[in-house]
Amino acid sequence: MRRLVFSLVILWVAGTASATVEIVVKNVNGMAEIHYKTTAAEPISAFALDVTVDAGDITGVSGFVRGESTATAPGYGIFPASFAAAITVDPETGEISDWNLADYTPLANPLHPGALGGLDTPGVTLEMGALFSTAEDAPALEGLLCKLAISEAANVTVGLNEIRGGIVMKDASKAIEPVLGSASVSP
Repeated sequence: MRRLVFSLVILWVAGTASATVEIVVKNVNGMAEIHYKTTAAEPISAFALDVTVDAGDITGVSGFVRGESTATAPGYGIFPASFAAAITVDPETGEISDWNLADYTPLANPLHPGALGGLDTPGVTLEMGALFSTAEDAPALEGLLCKLAISEAANVTVGLNEIRGGIVMKDASKAIEPVLGSASVSP
């Protein structure tokens, strides 16, 4: 009986292995680059992150992928917070003809529940997800999410926005150990 219980415990622990997801802020050419890295064998599905500065404001967002993740353009280009307002889906085919719309960004609307103030304030909420059909099209296990412009030198800090989802793995049963970073950035 003890062996059976021990074997079941080992199987349970192995089945619920955790993955570390690291979010790093890098000061690159005066921009706050937000990078990710996971120890999981499969890609992350989505991020909901709060980014804040301790001085000045966040004034712009760039450097992100738009649309489905593909082998030639992998990444997190599905933005739940702005999808309905910016993207048109063809009712006949289900296809999206244009992902590259100016209003289609990873910034959550500051009027939505749990979202920070948005551009030209000290904090933004980023929502980014991946949509892909094959393993070859999946985002890499590490890479750049986006770049943020700031108005003055500041410490840039990243936190999870749990209300809007936090970090979601492709295998939702995986426990996540987030490691969240910060950095001094000077424009």
